[in-house]
Amino acid sequence: MYIMAKDAFAYLFYNHSFVFSFLIRKGWGETQPCFILYTMNNSLYLVYPKSAESGTLETLPATKGMTLIQEDDFLELSGVIASDKVCITSEATLESVLNKMNDDSKIEAVKSMKDKYLFRDLLSRTYPSLDYKTVELKDIPKLKLNSKKIIKPVKGCFGTAVKIIDENSNLENVVEEITSEINKNSTILSENVLSQSKFIVEDFIEGKEYAVDMFFDSTGIPHIVNIYYHPTPKHAEYLHMMYYTNKDIFEEVYDSAIDFFVEINKKLQLTNISLHSEFKLSKDLVPIEINAMRFGGMGLGNMIYHSLNINPYKCFIEENSPKWDELWKKHSNENFVFLIAYNGTNIDPNQQKPNFKKIERKFSEILNKTVFNYQKQLAFGIYTLKESAENIEEILNIDFNDFFEDIKKPIA
Repeated sequence: MYIMAKDAFAYLFYNHSFVFSFLIRKGWGETQPCFILYTMNNSLYLVYPKSAESGTLETLPATKGMTLIQEDDFLELSGVIASDKVCITSEATLESVLNKMNDDSKIEAVKSMKDKYLFRDLLSRTYPSLDYKTVELKDIPKLKLNSKKIIKPVKGCFGTAVKIIDENSNLENVVEEITSEINKNSTILSENVLSQSKFIVEDFIEGKEYAVDMFFDSTGIPHIVNIYYHPTPKHAEYLHMMYYTNKDIFEEVYDSAIDFFVEINKKLQLTNISLHSEFKLSKDLVPIEINAMRFGGMGLGNMIYHSLNINPYKCFIEENSPKWDELWKKHSNENFVFLIAYNGTNIDPNQQKPNFKKIERKFSEILNKTVFNYQKQLAFGIYTLKESAENIEEILNIDFNDFFEDIKKPIA
């Protein structure tokens, strides 16, 4: 369909807009318009499962044009097409939602990112020095190692069963630890989300770990809606307890991340899709994994709304990048933290409960607090915080066992 430039903006209505623009990156979120006609979908389905990890729905910003819909209801919809914008809140819905959209090229692209072995195959020409292979759980003790490796489920999330191993590791013990974690978390995470027997063993990549939430718009152009640094906590059992962002983190990662997404999309040819990606940065920015059709899980993707008032879903719908230059000038010395308050490793949820007042005395400023049912989830809540660099280091030393207390039984 061809329309005159003077008529283009008459088409800005509920479902689709015909817009003249070609985005040329000049800086963080700056663009320069040219005149290419494309179709932009001004609506979004956010699909959630019957049961999954808490966090995303509870912290969700109200968003014009977004339809929140349960998985079964989405699968019964008629008229869903490949170009529709669809996000998921949990990996548990990924396969069924993809199949509903009936887009073979997108299905293959997403599978090549979700399966960690296929993902390494996809990037093997760009990163030829990385060694990787698959292994069955029962065969892990037979591995012959001569350097540091990381082993993780071919499909996984929440850091479940991810282990660093080397020639000094007791692999029988590693199998026991993996089995214990999988048995615990598989009550919440299905086989579609968490592989229970097939693993990938790959070279351990040195460097700082970062996560990036982004989307490809209807022309395949990448837009970043948050970048987080993932520090390592004192207690490895709480691996994903903290992510945080600030101006320096953006300056360190933004340009390299954009370059990566431009390059990978030359292979994948994706449009209208959100991604949560993880990287290591030493000399170069090296991708660890990509999670398709969603932003950061458990509410991580929403922390930028509760800290800087950036709604990632609104950005996705309207196909706009936040004005990062302007935002970080206003908040140049501030750190914004996303914290998962884990259940302690040694607690009995039937006999103990979290002490919120005690843990919150550790924080400088709470921007958002969401409480979970800790007896059904792997954590008792999530927080968005504004913190000093010094206090971030203190929080990383937390052992969540110290923040549970006995449940007082009523006197008969």
